[in-house]
Amino acid sequence: MKIKLKSPVPATILLIILVWSPLLLYFSGCVAVPDQAVVASGSMNREMHRQAASCGSALEPEISRLDTGGGLDPAAFTILSWNSHRSGHKEWNNDLISLGSGADIILLQEAALDPVLDTQLNLTANQWLMATAFNLDDREIGVMSAARVAPQAYCVTREPEPLFKIPKIGLAASYPLAGHETSLLVVNIHIVNYTINVDAVQRQIGALEHIVRIHEGPVIVAGDFNTWNNEREALVQQKMTDLGMIPVAFDPDHRVSFFNHKVDGIYYRGLEVMKSLSHQVNSSDHNPLEVHFRLSEGSSG
Repeated sequence: MKIKLKSPVPATILLIILVWSPLLLYFSGCVAVPDQAVVASGSMNREMHRQAASCGSALEPEISRLDTGGGLDPAAFTILSWNSHRSGHKEWNNDLISLGSGADIILLQEAALDPVLDTQLNLTANQWLMATAFNLDDREIGVMSAARVAPQAYCVTREPEPLFKIPKIGLAASYPLAGHETSLLVVNIHIVNYTINVDAVQRQIGALEHIVRIHEGPVIVAGDFNTWNNEREALVQQKMTDLGMIPVAFDPDHRVSFFNHKVDGIYYRGLEVMKSLSHQVNSSDHNPLEVHFRLSEGSSG
């Protein structure tokens, strides 16, 4: 009897298995995942605090910096977002210093804590937060947000990869704007990757959705969205549109593509884009994104 398959396996899924299955062997026996969402914070090369910081329904500022002049310049500030591929390439430090030396906010995905600490000595954005996804060979790997000023509040969400349970991280932090009551909300996110459907993607974005929706000031959501197929791309775009977020355009666009889809991006609300750049590097499998913003004239604060 000839058996006919009802639903052939999509070519995309087969490609994913072939491309990514070596990672399973790479991770086997080498990874330790923290029991809870923990954020380490520090300044330059010193870790100052480490605490559980799971996201709730809102970010509550820990301290007030209203009208102190200690915030980001709302008329001009720069953000750099980059999946640094665990900071493993020999040229990684040089690229980060070259591209990030003038940035007010640096957002890293697949950041490795130890080498980043060494590099922070050469960066202006040296008030950092690190949300660890897992430990690999005694290094903490996760997402890092570093800024010229210390955050007012922060929290983290975790969504485990369904295939092998290593979490992907979303790190939300609010930063003061000089002379304004309102703060800048920055979400640094690395979306789950190894899934056939988009359920985990929806959960991960949903965990941060309310915080973004109710924030009264400007917002940036940036990172590695892993939008490598139509369904993922459509979901992320719809979620961002529902939240009033606008995608940054890059021309020329050197963002990396997987299966003909751009996977990295930066979205914003309550801001104006002054300049956007996508840099080509050899020190990671992703290219860094640089955007110069200013506060919109109609924004509150």
